[in-house]
Amino acid sequence: MRFWLRALGAGAMLFAAACTSNVTVSAPNISPTQFASQTKTPGNYAVYLQTGGWNKEIKTTGWTCNAWSFPTNFDGAYVSAAQSAFSQSFQNVKFVPAVLPPEELRKQNFDAQIIVYQGNMGAKFGVVQGLFTGAITVDVEVEGIVAVSGHGGLASQGQARGAAHGVNDGVLGCDSAGPAIQQAGGKAISDFVIESVNAAKLNILEMKTKTAAASS
Repeated sequence: MRFWLRALGAGAMLFAAACTSNVTVSAPNISPTQFASQTKTPGNYAVYLQTGGWNKEIKTTGWTCNAWSFPTNFDGAYVSAAQSAFSQSFQNVKFVPAVLPPEELRKQNFDAQIIVYQGNMGAKFGVVQGLFTGAITVDVEVEGIVAVSGHGGLASQGQARGAAHGVNDGVLGCDSAGPAIQQAGGKAISDFVIESVNAAKLNILEMKTKTAAASS
């Protein structure tokens, strides 16, 4: 009986101890078949990806592990995944550090610019405790705006979103949240990038259709 009490006490201490643990999310591997169209959109495009807004200190939603926090860098994974996705979805792309005015698009021979703004990010983790082990659950959600600008200025814009749930089962302490954060973060970024590429391809098609109709 004393053994089980000591075991339970040790488990409780593992979930109660305070600490900070940094987490880095790896770039998700996105297959071309995951996009709405596998055909590269023809033309030359400048792409601006806003960054710096998706570094998050993740904390628990309940009392268990409430002294723990996980500063997490999502930006590196997002930029890498987005650059790969846009490069494989459009004929020619150049990643630029700013939004370009229409005259600069014409000067550099771009058909349009794709702009992806970072929006809100939400991330939280929880603990489901068992008798001797528990499970860490993580939810990550990202939002942003995808805009397309042509030679006549802003052509269209809309929202993109990614959300995912991650779980790490059979854990003994709060320090085990890292893998669940990486799992949920990678999937949320993947979903956001896929939505962004799909929206950009559709908006550029609509812009070209309107331009052709106006000139005919």
